Amino acid sequence: MLNVQLWKRFVRPMLITAIAVPAVIAPLLVLAVVQGPTVPVMVDGTISSDTETIGFGGEMTITTRVIEDTVFNGPTMLEMIIDFSRVKGEGKASRKKFTTEAQVIVHRPLLAFDEVEVIFPYRQGNDVHAARSAMATISASFSARSGIVLTSKIKRVPLDAH
Repeated sequence: MLNVQLWKRFVRPMLITAIAVPAVIAPLLVLAVVQGPTVPVMVDGTISSDTETIGFGGEMTITTRVIEDTVFNGPTMLEMIIDFSRVKGEGKASRKKFTTEAQVIVHRPLLAFDEVEVIFPYRQGNDVHAARSAMATISASFSARSGIVLTSKIKRVPLDAH
């Protein structure tokens, strides 16, 4: 009887704590995250489709984070949260206005130089059924002295599957 009470009162809570605490703390120790600033990146590019040439301008905002794997010694990653909501387009001949509300999250190994191609949807007015896609190429360079430097160019529209 004494062993059962000892078990219920002391040993069982200590075992539960010994098992639960590492399970809760371990995920917190796996990644060391360094939050970077939110950077406005100017967008300037023209794309052509079968029906129209559209000039894009404005700025996308990119928030960066450097993520280090301190437990498993995996590669250091660069996270980019890209917001295209301030990028606007205008048809060269028709003067139609095009907008996007796209936001994209990209994870890449942190390199001295990397180009990331991101496809984003855009549409005329509020017609989501007529959305098309464009591609932005984001150049990211990293050095210990200057940190992360970003530039962007909208290059082309992938072929539509229509």
